[in-house]
This record gives sequence, C-alpha cells and structure tokens, in this order.
Amino acid sequence: MSNKKTFSETYYAKEDEKKAFSDYAPYRYGEVEIDPTDERRIRKTRENLDPILVDIVDGGIEAAVMEAEAAVERTARSTIIREQHDYRASLNTIDCLSVSRVSWAATADPIRMKYPLEKIFPGDVFIYNDVYESAGTIGHLPDYCVVTPVFSEARLIGFAQIFGHVSDVGGRMAGSWPNTSESIFEEGTMCPPVKLYTSGELNSDLYDIILRNSRFPEDLRGDIDSFVGANEIIRRRIVELCERFGTDEVEGAFFEIIDRCAEVVREKGLPFFPEGEFVGEDFIENDGITLEEPVKMQITIRKYPKKMILDFEGTSPEAKGPINWPLDGRHYSKWLGAFFKAQVPGMIINEGVTDVFRCYIPKRTILSSEFPAPVVSRMASMLRMISAYTVALAKAFDGEVVADMQNIQIYGLYGKDLEGELFLMREIFGAGSGARPYADGTDAVDLVPYSKNLPAEFIEQRFPVTVEKVGLAIDSGGPGKYRGGLGYVKEIRSSVDAHYTTVTERTAFSPIGIKGGKAGTPGGSIKNPGDPNEENVFFSRDAVPVKAGELIRLVTPGGGGWGDPLERPVDAVRLDVLRKLVSLESAKSDYGVVLNGGDLIIDHKKTKTLREKIAAKRGPIKLIDRGAYAQTLIKKGKISVSEPELESESEADDAVLEYYWKDLYKYSK
Repeated sequence: MSNKKTFSETYYAKEDEKKAFSDYAPYRYGEVEIDPTDERRIRKTRENLDPILVDIVDGGIEAAVMEAEAAVERTARSTIIREQHDYRASLNTIDCLSVSRVSWAATADPIRMKYPLEKIFPGDVFIYNDVYESAGTIGHLPDYCVVTPVFSEARLIGFAQIFGHVSDVGGRMAGSWPNTSESIFEEGTMCPPVKLYTSGELNSDLYDIILRNSRFPEDLRGDIDSFVGANEIIRRRIVELCERFGTDEVEGAFFEIIDRCAEVVREKGLPFFPEGEFVGEDFIENDGITLEEPVKMQITIRKYPKKMILDFEGTSPEAKGPINWPLDGRHYSKWLGAFFKAQVPGMIINEGVTDVFRCYIPKRTILSSEFPAPVVSRMASMLRMISAYTVALAKAFDGEVVADMQNIQIYGLYGKDLEGELFLMREIFGAGSGARPYADGTDAVDLVPYSKNLPAEFIEQRFPVTVEKVGLAIDSGGPGKYRGGLGYVKEIRSSVDAHYTTVTERTAFSPIGIKGGKAGTPGGSIKNPGDPNEENVFFSRDAVPVKAGELIRLVTPGGGGWGDPLERPVDAVRLDVLRKLVSLESAKSDYGVVLNGGDLIIDHKKTKTLREKIAAKRGPIKLIDRGAYAQTLIKKGKISVSEPELESESEADDAVLEYYWKDLYKYSK
C-alpha cells in the first residue's frame, strides 16, 4: 500500500541530493546574515567549547523560557493568554536563529531586517504584529510579538521573544476574527516592527495608539506588559549565564545547541524515514467567501539519505477569504520538523532542523499570500497541513502512523452584559486526537501545548452565561482496532441577547482514519437542541444571533480511528459502551459486537457471525478513510486525491451533501 515510485518516475531520481536541496530552496520573505567578524569569533570559540558547558547552557535556556512562560500565566490579563496558554517564549541568536524549542513561528527576524545593529541598544523593547512586515514569522494580527535584545559585556548576543494571541486588536469583529474578511484591513490594527521602549523609556504615544484600537484595552495592556516582563526574565537569566561562564562561551553554545538539533534529526530521525517520494493531500471546507469550493493542501515528501524536502506544489492559490497562512519555507520547516520528536523523544527542535528538513513553497498560494490578502483564519491551513502530512506519512510507512485529528476549535460569545458593558467570552476547545498504531487516541486535547479549558465556575462568574453541560461526544472517535479520541461537548445558555462566532474546521470533512480505521465524526454547533427551533450551525461563522435564554451546544470532532474495527477486542468494545464512549448501535454496526441485556453480556457466537458478515460485505480495508462528505465530493469529481485506489468509498452518498449544503449560505456575508 506504499506509494513509493520507481526512481525513473521521480524528480528524486533525476538529481542528486545536494542539487535537489538547492533547487528547492524555500520561498522566503527575508533573511538575516551574521556579521563576518562575529562569525569568526563564534567559530573560534566553538573549537574548544566544553560539551558539558553546552549542556549547562542548554538547560539554563530552557529553564529561562519556562520561567518566562510561567510569569506570563501569572501576570497576563486576557483569558486566552492567562487561562488557555496561547503564547510562547523563545531565545534567538544575533542572526535570529531559534536556539530554544521552536516557538511556533515568531522570531526576531523583522527587528534585524528593519534596524541595523548600531540602532539596537540595551533597554530597547520591540513590538509587532504586522503579518506582511514580520519576515514571515506572524500568522495573523491577534498574535502580538515582543522582542528584547540581550546584551552582555556591551555586546548584542541574541534576542528574547514572546508572542501570544491577545483578545482584540480592532477590526470589524469583536475578537478581531472575521471569518469572512476579504482584506487584512478588516482584521485589526497592524503594528509594524517598532520600539515600544527605547533605552528603557516607554514610547507612551505609540502604546496609546495600540491600546486605543482595541475594544478591550486593559486586557491588551495587561498581556503586552506581561510579555515585556517575561522577556526581561529571559534576558537576565542569559546574562547570568554569561557572567558565570563567559559571554563568548555562552554565545558559542547557542550555535552548538542548534547544530546538535541538526545532528540528532539527521542521525536519529531521518534514518527512520524510508527513501522515496510520497504525496499527501487534504482539504479545507471553504475559505469563508467562496463557499462551495474546498481548498486543497498538497504535500510531496522527497526523502534523501541525509535530507528531506516537503514540496507544496499543487496547493491551492491564494484564497479570497481569510484562510491564508503566509509564513516562509524556513518557518514551515521548523513547524513541521517538530514532528520528528516522535522519533527522538525529549529532543529540542530548534533552527537546526532547517539544515536537514526543507519546505518548498510556490509563490501566491494559501501558504505564500501577498499583502493585503486576509489571513486571520490561517488556523485552517495550519491544521490541514498536518492532515496532508499525515496522509503522506501513512503512505510512506504503510499506515504505521498516528491517525488524523482536529485539535483546535474556537468559539466566542459577545455582546453587552447585564450592566451594559461590552464583553467577549472566547474559548479554545480541544478535540479527539487520532488513534495510534498501538493505542486509542486521547480524548479532548488541544494542539496548543499546556492549553486548558475554561472552568464553568470561572465562565459563569465573569460572563453572562450558564454552563449546563461539559462532557465527551459519544461515538465521535473514529472506530478502529484502536479508537480515535472523543470530541468535546459543551452547552452554554446565554443570559442576554448576543452573538456567537465559531472558528472551526471538520464540520463536514472528517478527521481521517488510517489503515482500516474509520474517520472521526465531524463537529459543529446546535442552537436550542431538542427544541422546535433547533438549528444546526456548520462551518466557521461570524455572528450567529442568540437570544437571552437560548442554549448553544458546541461539539468538537473525534479523532480518526486506526486499524480494522473488527479486530478490536470485544471486551474493549463492551467497556467503551459501559463508559458511554460508544453507543450500542455503533458497537454492533461498526465493531460487529453483539451485547445483550442490561448487563451488556457479550454474545460471542452472534459476534463472530456478524463480524464475518461485515467483513465479507465491505471487502478489503483501505489505507485512507476521509469520511462520508469527502468521499461524496471525490465521487462527484469536486475534489481529487493522488491515489484514489487507497481511499475508502463505502460511505459516499448524495444525501450527505444536502445535509451540509442547506446550511452553507446561512449567516454568510
């Protein structure tokens, strides 16, 4: 079931490794080079650098980053930062290479590209959120980045950096997330790389402008101030290392740490990966504007003995709606390179991964859009990149990979509270993770590290709502030998007239099942469930009206299953039913398990007969199961995949389209 082609059919065969790596240089917005004098000094220092010292510096950097992030949690103001942990800290070298663990994307690059070294001073603090003036390091405007230069012995040796998703930066929607924007100008205030502090003195006029454009200025002030303070922690800890071990030695250790990452990825990660060419693709439901046209993400992996290229040729062009994600090849490389941690647990993924792992991005795609294309919902492209990567990996490893998932969903409720004050309640949701080749998926987890749900008590104290239910969505995990993790169910009742917004994918398309595992169940939301006025709400929506007293049920998708469901132990199926993770109907139809009576006694004879009947009817299992909606679109020629013979077709049905498309234009722009 592998799609490894003969060498004569591929680019891989035509060119040697070195030339291919050069030809597929990443699409870049800019690049910072190190000064030759600094380069010579660092190279000389590294010749005699004690490996134990490097270990100490490495540990000191990670401790500083963790301390800084803990400080943000204690001092930030907005719920999305303080409670839900949507922020990251990192340390960069003087030429803006990531030394600490990858901080998603944001770096110091735009600072160095705009400010010459002679105009960067001790006590300076820089700030920016401008996507198209960030050297491809910021994905959307709500992500503010604060950068503090690190000086030791009056010499610049690096940058401390923290970025996080703030509550509101202006634009036409509360929360600065219009799902139907057609220009970045609709999405909020753009702040190019500028000095918030100059030699320790606050630029209060600039700060006033930034805060004035937010609906929640005090939240924004609290978040930015927390970033500034946390950066100072990193700066102090690095200076302390320099005072203890020497500035040259610590700076030299930065580059040793980066090279260690490259070596570990090359020597321990890459050999695990088979050589050849493997194609994966997945689809975004729509771009928010062109509603009936799914958007394609395509990845071709080319694996060489010591290098790997990810070619995004075939990915859809720049979108009219806000799903564009304009990073550059370097940052995509670091982002996807983090998945090598699965082969080398505990390793730190930093800039070193770009020495062995490179992304080629054609111009003017959803991954390389140009100003002023809208970008706020770039999360859709981010997650579908992972899904396409998963499909390619499944082909490379004959299905021995983790199944697909949709691990970020966002909803918000906004309006005026009982006192007439503007409020915004927004929560990042987890969803079921994909099943593994050796275990079930995890229930209701978030892709954002360390993220937490908002406690019901906190929500009810701060916002005009009542939380009536929190739990897991039964049957949402894709059936398989190993079941996909379950999605999340939350019911909230509004006390005021308001609007709610959903930022979501996988409401029609399903998380992909692998190697016989079935796709997970899509998510969505329902207004007034069980009421005569019940209304399904699919896809990402801007402003769904909700009246005082109305109930909203929010459901996130389950992860894809792995392996043949008929191979799942019958005792495990029974336990899932007892725990209300799987229904009796699913136990019978998906797993072929017959349970009788109130005690759910297994009828082994009927189970054996039923499983044989299901297996005979369905035929051979397939490597990829995208779910009913995707299979229907493939059948009708509305989307295409690289190797349809590997795709399940058993659930394709015209009725599936009618079910979702009747909601397609509801609440559209």
